This record gives sequence, structure tokens and C-alpha cells, in this order.
Amino acid sequence: MMAGCSGNTPSQEKGTAERKVAAPPPAAAPVAENRDWSGVVQPNALADAAERVPAETGYGVKSDAEIMKERPRAARIAVLGPMSGELESYGQDAVNGAELAADEINAAGGIRGQEFDLLVYDTKGSVLGAQKGVEALLAQDSVAIVGAATGEVSFSANKMLNENQLIMVSAGSRRRLGDTGPYNFRNTLNDAAAIRALIEYLDKTKGYKKYALMSSVVNDYSIQLNASFKAELLARGRTVSHELYVWGEAMTNINPEERGIATQIEQLAANPPDAVIFTGDGAEAAELVTAMAGHGLNIPLVGPEDLMSAEFDALKEKAVGTVVYSGFNPGSANPRVAAFVANYKKRFGAAPTRLAALSYDTYGMLAQAIAKSASLRPSHVRAALEAVRLFPGVTGTTSFGPTREAEKEPYLLEFRKNGSRYGFVGVKEPS
Repeated sequence: MMAGCSGNTPSQEKGTAERKVAAPPPAAAPVAENRDWSGVVQPNALADAAERVPAETGYGVKSDAEIMKERPRAARIAVLGPMSGELESYGQDAVNGAELAADEINAAGGIRGQEFDLLVYDTKGSVLGAQKGVEALLAQDSVAIVGAATGEVSFSANKMLNENQLIMVSAGSRRRLGDTGPYNFRNTLNDAAAIRALIEYLDKTKGYKKYALMSSVVNDYSIQLNASFKAELLARGRTVSHELYVWGEAMTNINPEERGIATQIEQLAANPPDAVIFTGDGAEAAELVTAMAGHGLNIPLVGPEDLMSAEFDALKEKAVGTVVYSGFNPGSANPRVAAFVANYKKRFGAAPTRLAALSYDTYGMLAQAIAKSASLRPSHVRAALEAVRLFPGVTGTTSFGPTREAEKEPYLLEFRKNGSRYGFVGVKEPS
């Protein structure tokens, strides 16, 4: 049976976690077939089914005596995500962030005095892949999983995770997971809290009173954010002058004149607001700003981190004044963030994404919970993770709330000219 503990399987070097690909259960497709993963080694075969200890089941409220009957797990954290296929970048971000965290923890002495390799399972972006991955990681006696921010990871194995008392923390999923079972956690910036902080900042620094709302109808997340922005504005007594939509070419039941951005701009021109809240993506936002400029409108945008894109950066002076919230700012002056970014760039040759940063913090919180847990029994580790308060992460100081959702403050950034370049610059850091 493959061992993740470097006491049994030598690591590549001191303080460097060796990525191990968790072998699938029998009859599952090969992991990362024909794929060259630098630094990843194939494991030894899993033990025969007869050698495996059955996973602990039952996750209701337990007495201390019942908890003590649980079988302790290994202090082993795994990563589950698509390392190949269309969603490969999400899985790679999750693994990179977790690997860097594992390296640093191992260099400091490991978890409970032991260094551990990083187990990785490639879901290939499929529901069956995620379910097989959970089976494989249970067979490896893992106590917890860092989950990539993809749908098959976030939802397809919830029942299996909870019935087998295997903790999974989603590193970045935008859908709430806390009420899907006591072993499901989510480390993601809460949009409602971020929107509240953003509007409060605009109240204090810009004095905006009148806003137009514009959402992308083909994007469910955009519509959800639009509703949250509207609720916050109305609660603060602000005026919503327009509710406009980017319909998209797919909305063939809407005639082109009504669904085009030009039509929306005409409405803005007739009654200009102080700012436009746009909750679509960066490419759509760039099209909107360009169209407004063509009509002689210089109305600043407000929105989520989705506006932070290459297409938006290319607008240069046209986009100056745009303010967004984000779960991570790689340009932060915070020494902790700066060190993380420098180490990540050195290791992987590129700046970390928001999802990589969330994975890094998630691994760190899991390691802290394991270290502080009364034992490695699943109920004890879960309770220790639920008790995490004010974890000093690179994505903000994080606590877990009563439904196992992360509680943290956002980074606020404004699009400005910075020297000879244009881009988003941090204007408010999380406390």
C-alpha cells in the first residue's frame, strides 16, 4: 500500500512535499494517463480490499465515548481536482497552492512531527472521477481533502464524504456547501459580506448616491450578485436608477435591438448614474466600457473580481476609476502575501491565482486543525476545523462560521495608472 508519510517513502528533498498520485480503486480509469506531471510519481499498488480497514461511518451527534470508538486516521491531506481535461487549470491551481503549503509545513517540522507527501487524485472533470477519487483517498486513510473549485468535486461525492467522515474543504467554490453535510467546508469569500464592505468603502470615499445595475443574463452567478448588490443599496437608502442586462447572442428570443449593449447605453445616457454596477465577466465589462466611451459617457464601474481580466486591463485610461472586491490581491503589500507570491513565482514560474491562494490557505487551516485536534479521529479533527478562528491567511484572516462557511473580509482594488502601466491597485486590505 502506498504510504504518504515520508518516514516510509523518502521525499525529494527536505521540506519539499512529493506529489503522490492516489491510485484509483480497482476498475477505475488510470490516473493522469499519458500525462507528464513534473514532480509527480506513480504510487505502489493499493492493498487488496481484504487488507483495508473499513472506513468509519455515522456522523451524527456523538458522545465522547462514541467518538473514542472511531478509528484514528493518518495525518494526511489530499487534493482532489481535474488535473487533465477542460478544467485542468482549476485542478493545477489547487495542487500548486497545497503543494507550496505542504513544503512550508514540512520544512517547519511537519504535522504532529511527521513530514507528509501530497496525495493528488485527478478527477478528469467527471462525476465518476470525483467519486472514485474519494474512494481512493479513503483507501489511503486520508483525514481531509482540499477540493478544487469545480462542480464535480464540490457536489458529486457529498454523501460518500459525510457517511465516511472524510473532511473536504472546497478551495474557492462559489456555491454554498455548508448545509450539505457536517464534513463539507468552504473556504471562499462571502459575496454578501464583500459587497457590504465595497459599498461602505464607496460611501466613504466616493460619495456615490445613484447606481445603475447591469447583469449578464446568461450567467447565473451574475444574476445572483446583482440581487445582492441591489439589496445592499436599498438597505443603505441609495437610488437604483436602472436595471439593465447583457443578454448575449444565445438569447434568440430577445430581438437584437433590445439585447444589444448599445440599447442599454442609451438608457444610461438619458439619466446618468454615479456608477454602474456590472456583475458579468471581464470581457463583457470591457465591451461595456468601450461602448460607454463611444457615447461620451465616463461612468465608473463597480463589481466583483471577475472584472479583473486581460481584456479589461487593455482598456487603460478608459477603465480608470473602476472599483472591485476580490478574495486575493497578489500585489498586496502585506508581508505574508508578498512572501507567498515570491515563493510561488519561484516555484511555479507565474503569479498565484485566487484559487491557488485559497488552496494554500485551506491546506494550512487543515494542518492547524490536525495539530490542535484532540486525536486523529474524524469527529475530533472536524471539531478542531470548525473551531478555526482568525487564521492568518494570504486571502485574509479567516474563521469558519456555524455552517462551515469561511468568514473573512475582501480586498478592495481600484483601476488606476500606476507608473507607466494601468491596472488594479489595492486600496483597502482585509483586517
